[in-house]
Amino acid sequence: MKMPFSIILFSILLPIFAVAAAPLPLMPMPKQIEMGTGTLTLNSEVKIAVHGFGSQRKAFQLARVAQYFERIAGKPIALRVVEGEKADLTIRVKQAETQLNMPQLGMPEDYTLNIDKNGITLLATSVFGAQHGISSILQLATGDPLNPLSFPYTSISDAPRFTWRGLLIDSVRHFMPIATIKRQLDGMAAAKLNVLHWHLTDDQGWRIESKVFPKLTKMASDGLYYRQSEVKEVIEYASLLGIRVVPEFGMPGHASAIAVAYPKLMAKVKSYEMERHWGVFKPLLNIANPEVYVFIDNLLAEMVSLFPDSYLHIGGDEVEPAHWLENSEIQAMMLQHQLKNGHDLQNYFNIRVQKLIAKYQRTMMGWDEIFHPALPKDILVQSWRGHDSLNTVAKAGYAGILSTGFYIDQPQYSSFHYRNDPLPEKPQINLTQPRVMSLAFTVPRLKGSAIEGELVVLGEQVLLKLNSNLHQLVKTDKPITHETQQFIATMDSWMGPLQFEFNRTINSGAVMIGNSRYPLTIASISNPAPVNVSASLSRDNHALILGGEATIWSEMVTEHNLDVRIWPRLFVIAERLWSAQSFTDSDAMYLRLEHISDFSHRVIGLKHKVQQRLGFNSLISTTLGESERIKTLELLTHIAQIVEPSHYYTRHHIKFLQDEYHQRAPLNRFVDYLGVESRQV
Repeated sequence: MKMPFSIILFSILLPIFAVAAAPLPLMPMPKQIEMGTGTLTLNSEVKIAVHGFGSQRKAFQLARVAQYFERIAGKPIALRVVEGEKADLTIRVKQAETQLNMPQLGMPEDYTLNIDKNGITLLATSVFGAQHGISSILQLATGDPLNPLSFPYTSISDAPRFTWRGLLIDSVRHFMPIATIKRQLDGMAAAKLNVLHWHLTDDQGWRIESKVFPKLTKMASDGLYYRQSEVKEVIEYASLLGIRVVPEFGMPGHASAIAVAYPKLMAKVKSYEMERHWGVFKPLLNIANPEVYVFIDNLLAEMVSLFPDSYLHIGGDEVEPAHWLENSEIQAMMLQHQLKNGHDLQNYFNIRVQKLIAKYQRTMMGWDEIFHPALPKDILVQSWRGHDSLNTVAKAGYAGILSTGFYIDQPQYSSFHYRNDPLPEKPQINLTQPRVMSLAFTVPRLKGSAIEGELVVLGEQVLLKLNSNLHQLVKTDKPITHETQQFIATMDSWMGPLQFEFNRTINSGAVMIGNSRYPLTIASISNPAPVNVSASLSRDNHALILGGEATIWSEMVTEHNLDVRIWPRLFVIAERLWSAQSFTDSDAMYLRLEHISDFSHRVIGLKHKVQQRLGFNSLISTTLGESERIKTLELLTHIAQIVEPSHYYTRHHIKFLQDEYHQRAPLNRFVDYLGVESRQV
């Protein structure tokens, strides 16, 4: 059924952006860059010398450079490999590759690039750094069918700020074909990202072939899974791009797919069916059953033979202990080992699993919930709970990466992602100042628990906390005194940028979560809790925060709009993880982002523009004539430039209330192909 033209538009905003001079069109911006005066021009044949690449990588990269040069120039560009004669483009690697090197954490990624009248010279410690240099060369190149391929005279010295710069792709909730995964890898390489975190198992399916446990895909995949040959193909392709592939196998929770295939391994043994809805579900592995650890050991032995990376992700998030606490075997185990609660039970399981993973020379990785002081230090914690959680992990001596604020399955402004730093600068807060005001407030949500908050004014400082997080310094539109009745406070949070409107006269107000407005109620606090703020990390603790990952969870994403949700704003997150912390000019970032959006579509082959056009086309009635269809598409495209989808998880929650929050709900409406932010109106 075709969608009528009376489309519901979720919000219309009027953002205003400053106009600035166009900066150099590079993203991420290099560590050091010096622009010269002049331009290097190359004709239809480019002489190239490559030293230090293995034969497979050399052939792969030469083919890609030739293809990209042709797309930039709009005409064929021949690459001629030379050795003895002068080259237009010389690439030289210090640590020469003799066979295909697999990227690993901490690999050298530095490079220097010089472009002048004598040609292009790219020097790097490793092949991986050299490939980042090639990405910069491509972004600098200009051309068209009537003009030569051109490069501005430039000198660049570059290296990443963080060693872990990743993207999580959820292939479970909606399956992503191999071609779709490879295309995202192309984009990641262009953005100088180096980790694909592949989410392969969850409550809604098991997406990777196991020959040891064939029921996992036979009974819990709907036939949508990656064969082992396809996994190897992706890993090799990623390695040729300098990208590691870290798999995630969810345990002990998010295990409904295991429950369907092997119900005897569960804490509550019964018949299970495939889970179609989104959310958190109760099935848990029976951590008192020795067969569970045999299952995990055999599964690990099979999976590490496919995935060469030294890290293996076990998930470990959102464990609801109900089935554990109802199980007599687990109750007895709690008494035996003096385990008090669900967190202790999960840690008991994690310790055993960590030993199994270590047996295969891998490091265990998981979400915040795996953190426990009793775990060995040889783990990595991925934080979805925020900077407070990440800092707690680092202060305890554990390595961590940040994903809070990089959840790109949520529509959020690129400027918000740009401000979000794994190592934010801590403002100076004086807790000895007199207390001027204390307010409690509640923000109801469309799904899930309400957000409980507190606002405290200490002297001229205004602090705000949400749920169990620490207090955070916020900005206000005016100084706050005892008599102040109405004011606005702004801050960033895991939900996105927040703008609170407080009205003490009527004890209510509202909060804008990005572009979405939620009501709030206010109450005074007579006995407020002590104010707690995050302390600065030591130099050693700083080193334990390795970087971050963007996440694209696929409840509201399919292969048909994946690129629309990821690109081009993943370049913004890539810049935050690569470039200097001092890069904070959002206006300059947005100007470069426009160029990068066109570049990644036209040169790299990302499909954010194509998917939007195809999506809008699918909404137009087939009974219209060709000219009418063209005009309608133009109109839809124009509307898309001046509206935005509701930010945060607002649409997720609306679909939940409409009983459309499940695997079989169609995602083929106007908003499903809409970019996340408008710069036009």
